[in-house]
Amino acid sequence: MLRFTADLSPATRSFVEDILAAYPDHEGYLVKSFRDRSRSTSRLAEQTAGLIGRLHAGDHRRLVEGYLWICRMVMEEELHFRREGSYRNSSFAEVNASVYQNKADMVLYMDGLLATEVLWSQHARCMDFYVNTFVPKLPTGFRHLEIGPGHGLLLYYTAIAAACGSLEAWDISPASLELTAECLARLGAPKAVELRAGNVFEEAVDRAAEFDSVTLSEVVEHLEDPLRALRNIHGLLAADGLLYVNVPVNAPAVDHIFQLKSPSEAVALVEAAGFTVDETLCAPVAGYSLTRALKADASISVAIVARRGPGRP
Repeated sequence: MLRFTADLSPATRSFVEDILAAYPDHEGYLVKSFRDRSRSTSRLAEQTAGLIGRLHAGDHRRLVEGYLWICRMVMEEELHFRREGSYRNSSFAEVNASVYQNKADMVLYMDGLLATEVLWSQHARCMDFYVNTFVPKLPTGFRHLEIGPGHGLLLYYTAIAAACGSLEAWDISPASLELTAECLARLGAPKAVELRAGNVFEEAVDRAAEFDSVTLSEVVEHLEDPLRALRNIHGLLAADGLLYVNVPVNAPAVDHIFQLKSPSEAVALVEAAGFTVDETLCAPVAGYSLTRALKADASISVAIVARRGPGRP
């Protein structure tokens, strides 16, 4: 069962072996997911696996349970997506009632998402793109904002950058910000992060040109009006400020409500908000080339580095 794990680095191997002990039929998928990763992506995934181990004190049991939950959920939503051609839900009210108010499922969901940062090739590649492409572009002393920070892994990787000046994060959920604060404390983030219960549709009004960089990772698909959010973010950035957006296309999940059908649609959305796109990464789900994923409407994670254009969009 574990024939391919010998080539994995120690923290990653321990994580994968615990997953396969509970879900041996998942080996075929994981073989595809770890095949042909770049050296940079593999190194960073190992570092991320170590951070996740620190968050959970080396005990993967909760992560395994959450990961199995998220795999079952994605399979169910994928079947609906293939039958109907659209996501199950289309409004925040729907997912708030069916998902966000279910505390037990939300714990599983959050743990499962954390596990995917190592186990899913598309998520590992996007993390690598963020750390090794986006962050090095930021100026000395940069002022950074992340909207929807989740477990805080991206914030941590931003905080350890030598050029980092200050960090701020917003989320509409105070409970989510408590989780972020707890995780950053456990990771030992070297810089303090100002955490604010804030809404990008409201907070942006009085915060013009305050940041050199903004991160919006796996948030767009949860918004009813992402173009408005991106336009507000445009106003938050200083001249020539940088935006990092990570959004999946054709990626059904219980709380995804905004569907993009191709990477070009994701790029067009960012450009419509007044940004100039510098670089783009398209990371298809494990087992698919980009060409095959586009033909099959399979999930593709799209990571975009964009620059604030002149004037208001």
